Amino acid sequence: MNILITAASTAQAYQLERFLDSGGTIFFADSVELPQVMLKDKQFVKIPKPENPSFAHLLLTVCLDRQIEKLFPLRRLEVLALAEARQLFDEYGIEVVVPLQPAESFWQKKPSKGELILLSNPLAQPDRGIFVRNDEDEVPVLFTVD
Repeated sequence: MNILITAASTAQAYQLERFLDSGGTIFFADSVELPQVMLKDKQFVKIPKPENPSFAHLLLTVCLDRQIEKLFPLRRLEVLALAEARQLFDEYGIEVVVPLQPAESFWQKKPSKGELILLSNPLAQPDRGIFVRNDEDEVPVLFTVD
C-alpha cells in the first residue's frame, strides 16, 4: 500500500510514519523546501500550498501519479481543504484520513502527548482521522502540526 503523509518538515510526520508501520511505501510531502539531509532514504514529493484554490486537485494528481491509497494531511488548512474534497478522492480509491466535517472541538488545543488513534471507519463518529488521546482529554484532539 502506498501512503502519503504531508508536513514532511515536521517531527509529527515521522512520528506518524512510525505509528503506521505499514510495510508499504510511505511518501512524504510538503509545500516548503526541505534540506537534502532530511530526504535521505525517503520518498519526497513537493506539493502546493494549501491556500492554493486548486490544492485538492493538484494533490489528487500527485496521488494518482504515485498510486497512493491513503493520504494523511497534517496541516490544518490541508485537513480543511481535503475534508471538502474527500468524496472526490474516494471515487479514485484514495482514502483521505480526515473527518468529513472537522468539528471545532478538534482544534480547541494543540495535541499534547498521548496515544495516537487511527479511525478509518465511515460508520463511526468521527468517521476518519488520526487523533491524540490522553487521560486528561474528554474528546480526542486531531493530530496536526498546527
